[in-house]
Amino acid sequence: MTVPRVLSRCVASVTVLVGLSAPISTTTIMIAVLLALPLSAAASPIAIRSGSGPDALSIQGIVDLFRTDVSAGGVNNGNTVGSLPNGRREVNWDGGGAAANATIFPSPMNTFNAGATTRGLVSTTAGTQFEISGQPSPEFGDINPTYPAIFQTFSAPRLFSPLGSNLMDALFFVPGTNTPASVFGFGAVFTDVDLANTSSLEFFNLDNVSLGTFSVLPFNNGLSFLGVTFTDAIGRVRITTGNTPLGPNDGGAIDVVALDDFIYSEPQAAVPEPASLTLLATGVVTILARARRRRMPTYRRAIDR
Repeated sequence: MTVPRVLSRCVASVTVLVGLSAPISTTTIMIAVLLALPLSAAASPIAIRSGSGPDALSIQGIVDLFRTDVSAGGVNNGNTVGSLPNGRREVNWDGGGAAANATIFPSPMNTFNAGATTRGLVSTTAGTQFEISGQPSPEFGDINPTYPAIFQTFSAPRLFSPLGSNLMDALFFVPGTNTPASVFGFGAVFTDVDLANTSSLEFFNLDNVSLGTFSVLPFNNGLSFLGVTFTDAIGRVRITTGNTPLGPNDGGAIDVVALDDFIYSEPQAAVPEPASLTLLATGVVTILARARRRRMPTYRRAIDR
């Protein structure tokens, strides 16, 4: 299928995987491509990797493509403290295994930038807190007993979600430190995205200017993946999960969504954007000039007047 020229100019690469067992028509692929394109974008991404399907296997290929995108020739750097020249970081929420209890975390959640899990990720939400699912009722059955029937994992056995809100932010730091960092790509797995244009990733540069909002492909009771890479440095990612926080039954106009794996490029110490550097330089020059003027002898100041 040929993508119309107006669409092909929007991004350098759009990869869409539709997890259907039946043959895929040109119309189906075209709809998937349109859904994968940004809802709005102030910067041109390098690549968008987007897919959905009934199970983990159906999106494995698109996830692996994105891993290659963000690894820069490297591998998963795990819990290594400090920034490495290449590679990526991942958070799968599965610590403790199937026996682990459902666990509540405050916001900001520093768990994956401290202790034994230094991966440079800090999560915040305007809601009450975060939860990683677990026993005695996995897949957030402790919140609503219907959820284990609609949610599934990409990497078993645990899922992740903000509580009291369907919005959260992912912030980046040099792993194991308080030094702000940036990444050039970020992706996440979503579970049970029912409605188009409800779940999304919005990317912000180091000046907190939006680079664009990208919608997650839906698949009822299935899994979806969305990952985007940029030439611009990413300082923050706003994650929207459905249109309703965890709590009510899913269905109809209510789309309740949870999260699984996060995958992102190696966090590197944040460097201000050129415009910020210009403002900083201007400020420094002004301060130095004022300081020099204060030190000038009185007769020099009189001459300057």
